Amino acid sequence: MEPYNNSSLCRETEADRRRNILDDSALSIGLVSAFAGGRLLTKEEVHRLDDLKKERGHDFFSDLLYSVSHQYFSAEIAEKLWDEIIQHKNQVSTLLHRDIGIVVAALDYLSNVTYRMNSPTLVCETVIEEIVGLSLRDGLTGLFNHTYFFQQIDLEVRRSLRYDTILSLLLIDIDNFKTVNDTYGHQEGDRVLAAMAKVLLVEARDSDICCRYGGEEFAVILPFTDIHATAIIAERIRTKMAVQLPDGKELTVSIGVASCGKAIRTYRDLVDKADAALYRAKKSGKNQVVLANNERKIVK
Repeated sequence: MEPYNNSSLCRETEADRRRNILDDSALSIGLVSAFAGGRLLTKEEVHRLDDLKKERGHDFFSDLLYSVSHQYFSAEIAEKLWDEIIQHKNQVSTLLHRDIGIVVAALDYLSNVTYRMNSPTLVCETVIEEIVGLSLRDGLTGLFNHTYFFQQIDLEVRRSLRYDTILSLLLIDIDNFKTVNDTYGHQEGDRVLAAMAKVLLVEARDSDICCRYGGEEFAVILPFTDIHATAIIAERIRTKMAVQLPDGKELTVSIGVASCGKAIRTYRDLVDKADAALYRAKKSGKNQVVLANNERKIVK
């Protein structure tokens, strides 16, 4: 494989940034406030911030500003702007004889001093989290939606290439799903989709990212999981996702499995690889798992 060039990485999307500040392990307002001098940092927080600085590089200060303003500032200007906001915070706090806090200082400086923000609005972070969650979820199944899938698989593949970590993908298609809608109606089809999605959430691990890929297709992104471990998980999912129809017949799924390897340069390469394995599973009898790497099949 040719050396991977970090400069070829795509810029983070707005959804990436929202996830970065709302994730449980990400920068919280409390941590940012402490870093800005609001209180003493604990040893754990110092280590956490040091790790983030190493991981994010110059983007660390962009993250700080985004966490307090929900507005993106490029790495080229973020560190200088952060220093200016801290200086503004200290000056105003001295005048008022109280700590005004990093959020107030940032909004005041950005909107009233530098005019970098127009008409800022205060919104509770829990409300933002709810809005983001709704925009990224499929209403019927509760799984992440098609848009989120492509954002996340792109992010995970870039991370896999940058840090040389393993990553796998499942594409799951319901066998003969059209006959369900044609025979029993779309209400039964919706019941099947919801039931299979519920099973998928139970059988997948906490670290796996479960999405509704298309009409009757699902996708599961498995970070730090090799092809062999993924095959075992896929077979368990295939077995558990079978559901009973009103006439007693069993509705099954076919699964294509792929992992990042030397031929993978973009997320599209990995998706195409899994899709090709899924196609072979459908063509060779359905209700089975096919691995992309060596054409080996795991049958029911």
